[in-house]
Amino acid sequence: MDVEGAIYKRRSIRAYEGSPIDKEVLDSLLNAALEAPSAGNVQPYRIYVITDLNMREELARASLNQWFIAEAPINLVFTVNINEAYSAYGERGVSLYSILDVGAAIENLMLLATSYGLGTCWIGAFDEEEVSKLLNLPSNERPISIVTLGYPRIERKRPKKKTIREVVVWR
Repeated sequence: MDVEGAIYKRRSIRAYEGSPIDKEVLDSLLNAALEAPSAGNVQPYRIYVITDLNMREELARASLNQWFIAEAPINLVFTVNINEAYSAYGERGVSLYSILDVGAAIENLMLLATSYGLGTCWIGAFDEEEVSKLLNLPSNERPISIVTLGYPRIERKRPKKKTIREVVVWR
């Protein structure tokens, strides 16, 4: 599948089969995340790969009881190392650039996952303190997003999107 195909096929998946994901495929996805642009190429993020069912269930609890998180065979928790982000760009590095960096890394990973026939869901609704405790994060590391990963049990239809006329402003 080409990039354009992956862009238009990608959906937020909330129902997963239990099939395992090949280590080579997972490595390819993680490498794609690392190829994303990053302000000053700092890449101040970490990616925690969660496969343990008990930990996935705890992540689901900490994510406002979104139980499909535990159903996905892999959860990826993206965090930001605040010290790294700050040392490069000060407060703007922490409050903006590092978040954009994580977003670009996630999008790369999700598009490649789609091309492999995998489903993902990008999750921002969770209790940061609970996730930090669960992963035993150092005080200078902040959880930003969780991404579920697995083979979709259900295909989702394309949701209605805004049109170019509704979003784009020409000057």
